[in-house]
Amino acid sequence: MLAVALDAQLDVVGEQRRPTPADPDALIEAIADAINALGVTVDSLGIGIAGLVTPGGVVRASPHLARPAELDLVGCLGDRFGLAVRVDNDANAATWGEAQLGAGRGVRDMVMVTLGTGIGGGIVCNGALVRGAHGFAGEPGHMTVEFDGPPHVTGLHGSWELYASGTALRHSGDGVVDVASLATVAGRTQLDSYARAVAVGVGNLIAILDPEMVVLGGGVVSVGEPLRVGVMRHLDEWVYGASERTSLRVVLAQLGERAGAIGAALLGAVPVNAA
Repeated sequence: MLAVALDAQLDVVGEQRRPTPADPDALIEAIADAINALGVTVDSLGIGIAGLVTPGGVVRASPHLARPAELDLVGCLGDRFGLAVRVDNDANAATWGEAQLGAGRGVRDMVMVTLGTGIGGGIVCNGALVRGAHGFAGEPGHMTVEFDGPPHVTGLHGSWELYASGTALRHSGDGVVDVASLATVAGRTQLDSYARAVAVGVGNLIAILDPEMVVLGGGVVSVGEPLRVGVMRHLDEWVYGASERTSLRVVLAQLGERAGAIGAALLGAVPVNAA
């Protein structure tokens, strides 16, 4: 778990790391401890957490919590600190961070895809973060790309993250592709196959949303430019009218592992209905 504090110029002026407990009560204590240890005065709080989060900041489901249902982080932390609290999905927070201060700065329509243990994501449409009717928008890893594929932890079959997450990459070939392994034929072949799997889902998102930019984030993007180029190369297979989308760009995220914490802090600083 990473906590950051931003000043009025949106520079990071405090940072604290803590383990992320599975027990909700312990999680609240860990968040509070990290905030207190920042060493600066804060006037609002933003929290990003994996899972399904309602517009009111209630966690309905989370893969990392032992008892996630109806965890009211807004109420718990708001009462504790006497501050306005904003809670959102962690990938939404990362998307907002990249949109405001990272790769998507100045872009009105963008999609972020986070390639890590699973696949998260977020959507910015006309400059606003899209949350959907229940607050659960931006879960591209759960969309089906193979209707008779293997079961996913959600109970669905053939979900995109079974094929294109960092976990899927680690379980393919001889292991994780990194910059060193790209010097081998096997490493390049493995990366190309993985990039094609990523492009399938990215292509679906492009077909639905027609963004100006797709930002690739998460741990897998440490591979760097070869991954981005590989995804771009395969998009023609999966996007109708790809050549006509003249402003479309696929880029790598810029904020690294801080993206979610920075985005959460930015979301916490604005009224709930303003973004």
